[in-house]
Amino acid sequence: MGILFLSVAACLYSIIQLGTLSQTARSALDGDQRMISYQEGLTDAFLSEVRYGGKYIITHTEDRHEQLRQFKNDFARYLWQLKSLMQSDEIAASLSRIEQFHLQYHELFDREVAYIRANQTYAQSRYQQERDKVFDSALSELERLKTLLQSNLQDKLEGIDRAARTARQVAILTTLIVTILGTLFSLKISRSIAVPLKQLELSTATDFAKPSDSPWIAIEQKEPNATGIGSAKPMLRRLTTLVGNTLTIWSRSALAKSLPTRKGE
Repeated sequence: MGILFLSVAACLYSIIQLGTLSQTARSALDGDQRMISYQEGLTDAFLSEVRYGGKYIITHTEDRHEQLRQFKNDFARYLWQLKSLMQSDEIAASLSRIEQFHLQYHELFDREVAYIRANQTYAQSRYQQERDKVFDSALSELERLKTLLQSNLQDKLEGIDRAARTARQVAILTTLIVTILGTLFSLKISRSIAVPLKQLELSTATDFAKPSDSPWIAIEQKEPNATGIGSAKPMLRRLTTLVGNTLTIWSRSALAKSLPTRKGE
């Protein structure tokens, strides 16, 4: 019963651990990998915004501004997807800072666009410096977000590895315990079967060792020793006595037959 209980417990533990590993692996492959992919898309969209924004400032062509708006929409879409999948407060805070830097950049850019469309002079170098500062801050935060996502993924993979090693150790230990208990149980059953067989063998040997009912002599019954089995020496003595008695009876009979013959002579 104990072996069965241990086996069932080990099977249940393995099932639970495999289920946990499966969920963690699915989460790592689905959620974290998607977030890393969205972060890369977010970074590319922001870099494209900055590139086409700079081209518009130089050329003043509306098609550049239209392309910038398309990448701005892409940025907003990737940001929303990341917010829907965020898994920690630290990642949420990083996304919030990135969103703020993005808004600051476009506030500065929109002011420049207003001056350009109104054909007004403005301190272009000052706006350029402020936009560069916001750009560097946003780019640093995007790299930090990527590091956070990769670290989160690495932690989950290490957790899967630890859980897999623990499950393997438990399986090995359970197998050893079940093997040892099974061996001991088998030995116990073998001994419980061997004892009746030995008793049956001893009983059979005792029956064969009993003296036969002979009309010629009376043989004393064999006395059991401490183990219940007669010793060999008393039996030899009884056999020797039997043979001697037989020879004595035979010699007396022969002598009795020969006496009348001598008297007749």
